[in-house]
Amino acid sequence: MGRKYVRDLRWGWQCPRCETDVPVSRDPSTETFRWECPTESCLSVGFGFSSRRKARIALREYHERYQEIYR
Repeated sequence: MGRKYVRDLRWGWQCPRCETDVPVSRDPSTETFRWECPTESCLSVGFGFSSRRKARIALREYHERYQEIYR
């Protein structure tokens, strides 16, 4: 049994800065993928990825690196 999708959000992909669930979406103007934190006070964003998978991997890696800063 796999995870259920909600729009283009898969549970577990979180903003590195504020821990909010982050959607990965396609940018129609550039035909690349991006993620952007939906929280207005948070400015985290990633863009220019060639696939949804690469955007999610980058989001996870950014989250891991950001968490290591404060350990």
